[in-house]
Amino acid sequence: MDYEELETLFRQVETAKKEWEMTMDCMADMIILADSEANIIRCNRAVIDFADKPYKEILGEKWPQLFSDHGLQSADFQVSAQELYHGDSGRWYFLKIYALCSKEQASCTRHVVIAHDYTEIKHIAEALEQKNTELEQANAELKAAHSQLLQQEKMASIGLLAAGVAHEINNPTGFIISNLGSLGKYLERLTDFIDFQSGLIASRADEELIAQEKAERKRVKLDFIKDDVRDLIAESLEGAARVKKIVQDLKGFSRVDQADFKETDLHECLDSTLNIAWNELKYKTKVIKEYGDVSPIMCYPQQLNQVFLNLLVNAAQAIADKGVITIRTWEKDNRAWVAISDTGSGIAPEHLQKIFEPFFTTKEIGKGTGLGLSVVFDIITKTHHGEIAVESEVGKGTTFTITLPFGMTRSD
Repeated sequence: MDYEELETLFRQVETAKKEWEMTMDCMADMIILADSEANIIRCNRAVIDFADKPYKEILGEKWPQLFSDHGLQSADFQVSAQELYHGDSGRWYFLKIYALCSKEQASCTRHVVIAHDYTEIKHIAEALEQKNTELEQANAELKAAHSQLLQQEKMASIGLLAAGVAHEINNPTGFIISNLGSLGKYLERLTDFIDFQSGLIASRADEELIAQEKAERKRVKLDFIKDDVRDLIAESLEGAARVKKIVQDLKGFSRVDQADFKETDLHECLDSTLNIAWNELKYKTKVIKEYGDVSPIMCYPQQLNQVFLNLLVNAAQAIADKGVITIRTWEKDNRAWVAISDTGSGIAPEHLQKIFEPFFTTKEIGKGTGLGLSVVFDIITKTHHGEIAVESEVGKGTTFTITLPFGMTRSD
């Protein structure tokens, strides 16, 4: 190859090199070529502008230190992909590190570091996220409003359903209890007959037959079965009695036949509601009942059941691990008083004035509509002309106190 050919080839290489440098320099991303010690070997114009230093002074610097010195902070620059924030300019960068090596190399000794400015994209994403949050909140409020409008119809439907289920369960439960009772009596007769038969064999048979009878008795585990069947029948009767009690409480809670305005025993309302809510309460709460002498009150019992259910479930949910729920009732100033207290997490002072407002909730979106206490407030104050107050201390618990007048008349 002669001199002219070499010169032409050199010019081509120089042209390609300049074109590649111009390509890198026209990019807004900061691009760095670094060695295995993070020393900068080359960089593009964006790095020079960011550092505000001459190119020659940048070469040889460690790129993590360069970024840190100019406000791009990271807990660990060894992480291959991460977000970086530049406080002085308010810009966001996405840092990506690539290993630079060929197929022939066993290990990579150089790396390409790219810091991409994606501030606009991040702002758009944040705006979309904010808008999505607002839409979700608006959607939740619409659903809550719809739920509130349907509350009375829903409770009536639940009452009818509960009464229907209770009626359907009642009949087979009666059969089961009756049949188990008869089965227990039959078992005793069979046991007496087996014992009588064994006695006859023991008194009149030869030793070989007696031995056979004992062996067979042992093989089929007859003595164990006799005792175990008694236990099984007793446990089944206990379970059936529990089902019957639940059905009675379900009927009492639904009170379809008492959905209208009538004289009601508040303690019956509380007890039936407690039994319905027991699955929510039994694992982490101890319930203490301090019932006083309270005369029957004119009210809508089904709606009061809903009030007590909401307050008891809220009390249970406020208790993180183990706690106590106390229900107190008394009569004073021609009014019936009911106080439901818990030893839960309590309510922050800034929330106390808002807890009865529709849609207000301290729970996460999707875990609460903010309607429960609003419904309670409306039932007590608007439907029953009573009052409800709340006292709470963060970390110690909450008490809801309800007062209901004895002289209330029907609310049409």
